[in-house]
Amino acid sequence: MVHKIIKHRYGVFVESFIIAIVIFLVGFSLGFLLENYRLNKVIDNYRANEIEALDLKLQNYYYQIMDSSSCDSAIEQNFIFADKLYLEGLEIEKFEEINQISDEMKTEKKRYVLLKTELWLNTILLNDKCQGDFDTVVYLYSSETGQVKGAEQEAISNVLHELKENKGDKIILLPIAGDLDLGIVNLQKDIYNISYLPSIIINEEVVLEGYHSLKEIDQYLN
Repeated sequence: MVHKIIKHRYGVFVESFIIAIVIFLVGFSLGFLLENYRLNKVIDNYRANEIEALDLKLQNYYYQIMDSSSCDSAIEQNFIFADKLYLEGLEIEKFEEINQISDEMKTEKKRYVLLKTELWLNTILLNDKCQGDFDTVVYLYSSETGQVKGAEQEAISNVLHELKENKGDKIILLPIAGDLDLGIVNLQKDIYNISYLPSIIINEEVVLEGYHSLKEIDQYLN
């Protein structure tokens, strides 16, 4: 009788163990598939901008040869492009927050940062040529963050998001990772004497290090 009870308990234990293993494997597989989907989604979002990169280069060539009669149209297209990149960046940010950055993703992110930097340089050229009635705010941030810097950058992002919501098509906002060892980004950091991330460059004239309130930033805008 005792032998039968022990045998029964052993069978229940084995059955429970097998069920637990199956549940674990199913959960692990689903988690892996979800993580892989998210990773591929981020990379696909990055790669979707390759055509836009070529478009930006052609716009740059055009800005150099166009006359003032094309300024309104050029500024409008530049804003459309900048707003599109900004909204895409917000979506990519969400996926990045829940995914570990792989080497492949880092490579695609570098391409994306170069794209936004090219848009920045195009904006400078366009503003000089057309004397545009808009502000440019470039947010150079760190892609490698600890708890303190992460909290600081989240607070800055919230302020800049509110700024963009308030100003709309009167401001071009470009968040750019400043620590990916890209030559053109490093050059801009040298030009504006930026040694601390995060920093904000306003209209290529004012540099604000670290966190600043909406009111503080707004006083430097046109």
